Amino acid sequence: MINRVLQVGALASLLGLMVACSTQSPPLSKQVMIQGTWRAEFDGQPVTLEYNVGEITVHDLGLHLNYEWIDEDHIRLNAMGQQVESRIEFETPDLMRQITDGEVQVLRRVRR
Repeated sequence: MINRVLQVGALASLLGLMVACSTQSPPLSKQVMIQGTWRAEFDGQPVTLEYNVGEITVHDLGLHLNYEWIDEDHIRLNAMGQQVESRIEFETPDLMRQITDGEVQVLRRVRR
């Protein structure tokens, strides 16, 4: 009888572990995490940027800039005819660092 109780307990624990593992979603890619509205400062001025697939809208300036992913960590931005490559890092889903030529730009997600 005790043996049967132990078997049922072990089976229940195993099933619980399997359910917990199967309900965890995989981490989001940077290509997905970058999408949305972000706030940053450029030369001391606050700027709002909206990242969509392949395009950044700089709302404060009325600019639309195209970008593409070079690999899973880097984007190439077409900034008015000039090609700029940046490394994208996420400290959290709401804090992004964009590193260009050694300069770090910190962006914070805007939640609506």
